[in-house]
Amino acid sequence: MRMVAVGMSSSLGPAMTACAAFRAGIVRAKPSESVTTFAPGDSAPQPVFVRELLGSTFGFSGEGRLVAIAREALEDLRTHVPLESLGREAGAFLALPDFSDGSGPAALAAAAGRLGRRVLGRALEGLGVSWPEARWRFFSGGSAGFALALEAAHQALERRDFETCLVGGVDSLVDPEHLRYLLEERRLKTADNPVGLVPGEAGAFMVLRSGRSRSEPETAPTVDISPVQLGREPHPRGSDRRPDGVVLSACVQAALGPGPVPKGEVLFITDLNGEEVRAWEWGCALLRLRSDGGVGGDVPFWVPATGFGDVGAAAGAVGAAIARHAFLRRYSPARRIVVVSQSDSGERAAFAVTSSGTPGVGGRT
Repeated sequence: MRMVAVGMSSSLGPAMTACAAFRAGIVRAKPSESVTTFAPGDSAPQPVFVRELLGSTFGFSGEGRLVAIAREALEDLRTHVPLESLGREAGAFLALPDFSDGSGPAALAAAAGRLGRRVLGRALEGLGVSWPEARWRFFSGGSAGFALALEAAHQALERRDFETCLVGGVDSLVDPEHLRYLLEERRLKTADNPVGLVPGEAGAFMVLRSGRSRSEPETAPTVDISPVQLGREPHPRGSDRRPDGVVLSACVQAALGPGPVPKGEVLFITDLNGEEVRAWEWGCALLRLRSDGGVGGDVPFWVPATGFGDVGAAAGAVGAAIARHAFLRRYSPARRIVVVSQSDSGERAAFAVTSSGTPGVGGRT
């Protein structure tokens, strides 16, 4: 699959600005205006820091917040491709947060569909654009939700259902109600919980095609996404046992392909978010990959959450956008970038992003 355009909304701005800011180590953290906490022994409340969009989500919550995020990301995408013609030719595959009541897979899919139609429909309406809803599909699955949407898009392209697919993820962990839930579960990074997550919010959409468009010059650099490797961890969050990295390492190894990976060949982009359970599993997966000969020595990895916060279902989309920018701007330290996802609900995923026709990949500007 060829990634031909990307649009994003995040605390660091639209796609091009955000990826450059992430590379530079820029962080735009601010205290939540709705939620505070008390550390043991403190008499005054302590702030809960978040990474939220600047201005566009102010005053919104729940679905309205997701609509604002999606609209801004689509507006950024519009600077690269005309949304009106895109809607007539493309299938839309979108990952969203899980707002279901946990009553089973069928109920989960139905809830994702209802939420997705409202979010995408209202975002497009705000931009004055109308797309046929029959081509829309929606996915949950936490931080692996984008990978599930990407896999479905790949299958649709393989079947020739579409020549073009729009794939994305939208989520917000800074909504006041969700912040209070995370605080009650002791999952937020606070003065008395240094291994918690920093909530963020983001939306990212990318246009994928199975081959080069006629309008693209032959000399233009290209960025491709490999098929997604999926697995399901039998010990997700809330179970009695910690994940041991077996499923995650299998997904990563499948994305890498057979044989050992030479030094400097691969870079990982992970959805590590500061929580101990994800770091434990990722460490176990790396040990297994090294012991099996899949990777040797220290392999570099980037953690988008350090700049964007934990962006939930948008994590994979943000990771793919970062990978694309690194190739096009020629500062990727490796020839392959593998985006890895570990969702709380058990889904595990990995896919590789590569570039062809880009001189200087692996170098520095």
